[in-house]
Amino acid sequence: MKTTDSGQPDIDARYRTLLILWFAICMSALMFLVLSRLTPIAAAENQKLTVLLNSLGAVPVALSFLLKQRALAKSIGTQQLDLVQSAYVLSFALCESSALLGLLNHFLTGSRYYYFAFLIAGVGLLLHFPQKQNLVNASSYQQL
Repeated sequence: MKTTDSGQPDIDARYRTLLILWFAICMSALMFLVLSRLTPIAAAENQKLTVLLNSLGAVPVALSFLLKQRALAKSIGTQQLDLVQSAYVLSFALCESSALLGLLNHFLTGSRYYYFAFLIAGVGLLLHFPQKQNLVNASSYQQL
């Protein structure tokens, strides 16, 4: 929605940008999963490393919720839309790092349980689906 005030940022355009970024990161994580399924690896089972990498995959996803919540609260308090976008991009990147740890687990150990990190990343990305209301709350313009 464009406003008559030239200084008012376009909330709809920012929301579309967030949706595109979210979709791109989801496709990136999905492509990592496809790569791991298409690349045969000789199994060198190391259960401790598998558990460690899968557990480490949960840490950035959990951290992404905390950091996003803090950044969104700050963006609302200071009325800065840029912080909303930064919060979402940071949370997307942290969730994608879990998928990268799953890919690393696959290539290092050949374990069949590497997909747990992908599952954690996927759930995190689904829970971080962009909400337009966060942009509206952080702007000085309130939609009717």
